[in-house]
Amino acid sequence: MNLDALYAILGETTVQLRKGAAVERDGIATHVYLMPHVDEAADGLEAVDLEFIVVGVDKAKAEARRRDLISILDSYPAPDRLAGGPSYIEVGGEIGSQGAAFQLFALGQALGLWTVITPATLGMTGNEARQMAGMGMIMISGYRPAAAKAA
Repeated sequence: MNLDALYAILGETTVQLRKGAAVERDGIATHVYLMPHVDEAADGLEAVDLEFIVVGVDKAKAEARRRDLISILDSYPAPDRLAGGPSYIEVGGEIGSQGAAFQLFALGQALGLWTVITPATLGMTGNEARQMAGMGMIMISGYRPAAAKAA
């Protein structure tokens, strides 16, 4: 799997955006979000809410890189896991960054390659949603190479 190419595509087509303050304290943990606020996002981005952050996707740039992304996804080291709907924790471990996994999830959803499943999808909100997300309940519905190429 060509991670350099993947990261180039993610950098060209997506942007991570924070939902709240730049620094948040949650019990004993402190979370630092060194990214622009969602209200500062450029116009025309498709926003995908991933519980912890929002990822903005430039659809025109994403469509232009569709074939390249599909080629990279087709070389994913564990294709059965990608088809099975992995969590951001698993994909982040495979590609080296959970943030990049969020960007990949949002990009794939914007391109219709899969659907992102979050606690909000299941009706959860607030602390319950954040706890479930922290345990990995941000995942994709699964990647099907034949369906992606037909789209």
